[in-house]
Amino acid sequence: MIDEGELINLALESGMADAVLVGIFEIEFREDFRRACEANVCRRFNTSWMGPPAVGPIRILKERVRDYQSGLLVQTVHNRDGKFDLNGMMRAAVVHEELFRNLLKRIRLAYPAKELLPLSAGCCNFCAECSNPEGKPCRHPDQALSSLEAYGIDVLALKKKAGLVRQDAGATFYLVGLIFFNKR
Repeated sequence: MIDEGELINLALESGMADAVLVGIFEIEFREDFRRACEANVCRRFNTSWMGPPAVGPIRILKERVRDYQSGLLVQTVHNRDGKFDLNGMMRAAVVHEELFRNLLKRIRLAYPAKELLPLSAGCCNFCAECSNPEGKPCRHPDQALSSLEAYGIDVLALKKKAGLVRQDAGATFYLVGLIFFNKR
């Protein structure tokens, strides 16, 4: 059985600024988030097994999420030089992914028999180049991460429900991850 308090402690010890448990039915799924993917806002549309369209339709992803009982919502906090500090945001994304992958590794060590569904911020970056454009299978399916946005999850609404919305003067920004699990 997963000890939820231990999950939160593992997250905080792994460098997450915040960690809370969320119920599956607190999560809102929105098709319009997928439209941002289709508009290629991140410049990664149709280039990754973990992003759209390869990751699947939102209705199927929603069903996949509903196979789990709970989620561990984690957040990292990053400083930036103005709203348009793209270099700082890209560096922060690397830091966030490193912290998230470390947390995931620690959870898998603590609960090796548990099936998890980890979703992070942004498209999967595990491989330098995804095998998707070549039509070959994912080389590291055990390490591949999809994003909350690819799943159509309304991150801001979830953060509000979980009490993770912070007020600041725009000098900071936040990246989140969500690890779904079953308690038993």
